[in-house]
Amino acid sequence: MKRSMTVLGLALMALVLASAPGFAGQRARELRMSVTTSETSVWMVGARKFKELVEERTEGRYKVAIYPNEQLSGSDMVKGVEMLFTGVTDLDIHSTINMTGFIPELNVINMPWIFPKGYESVDEIIFNGPGLKIIGDLIEKKGAHMLALGEVGFRQLTNNVRPVSSVADMRQLKVRTPAIKMYVDLFRIFGADPTAMNFAEVFTALQQGTIDGQENPLDTIRSARIQEVQKYCTIWNYSYDPIALSVSNRTWRRLSDEDKKIFEEAGKEAMAFQKAEARKKDAEIIDEFRAIMTEVTVLTPEQVQEFKAAAAPVYESYRKEVGDDVFKAFGYEFD
Repeated sequence: MKRSMTVLGLALMALVLASAPGFAGQRARELRMSVTTSETSVWMVGARKFKELVEERTEGRYKVAIYPNEQLSGSDMVKGVEMLFTGVTDLDIHSTINMTGFIPELNVINMPWIFPKGYESVDEIIFNGPGLKIIGDLIEKKGAHMLALGEVGFRQLTNNVRPVSSVADMRQLKVRTPAIKMYVDLFRIFGADPTAMNFAEVFTALQQGTIDGQENPLDTIRSARIQEVQKYCTIWNYSYDPIALSVSNRTWRRLSDEDKKIFEEAGKEAMAFQKAEARKKDAEIIDEFRAIMTEVTVLTPEQVQEFKAAAAPVYESYRKEVGDDVFKAFGYEFD
């Protein structure tokens, strides 16, 4: 009898230890994280940092498996967002641009030249102002909890036809844009021929001359090696591109309060680190492009003003969809 009690006691003790946080024999829970861009992109700086911090601070109870290049969605960025909102993927880093089909109000972030002083305006309105909470609340309502916001910066233009420094230079340029109506509308206003295309197809399309150019943040251009098949680059900072690190509500609800705190803190630290790295790289990438491309044009304030004036109708077009209150929170008021 004594022997039976001893065996039972040892079994119970093993069960208790196995269920304790950090026990070496406990099976880690794997969380799948989708990332849009390649392993060499600045997005991955945030993804890897988050993985490192979560796995360390949960003592291995959670493992984060990172899937770059939209592997989980078959290269479909919009489908990737849907998979986050429905809980098919646990974690995700997506540009808010690709969320606008589900959350129209997020179009406000990407409106042309809505941040007049560049990163200074971004920090004032988003990271140290009302923008961050607005973005987080909108994402939460749709099915995910935003842990933190990072960025890939302002979107720039490249093409193979001519240097672009005026609205007239845009005429008839066949430019790939995201499959987002606001961008298509805007490039039509400029007189270009916008073509919505999956980003995975862009390099080959440029190489073969199917399209003349594209627009993206500098790091996205670099990590996809687009500078190798483009002659001209225009630095015009026309649209800001933040990226959201989010966890699906389905996964978030399953976390303990203690783990939620760990994920929140890890997310904020990882994306603050990512944002700093992204801003540091901008100047380096411009120098790199100058060494490869035929010409890199940085628009003057006067040249930007011409484009900004031409783009004004887009604001009125999206007034109802975004809402006056949201526009006002981001520093834009209608007359």
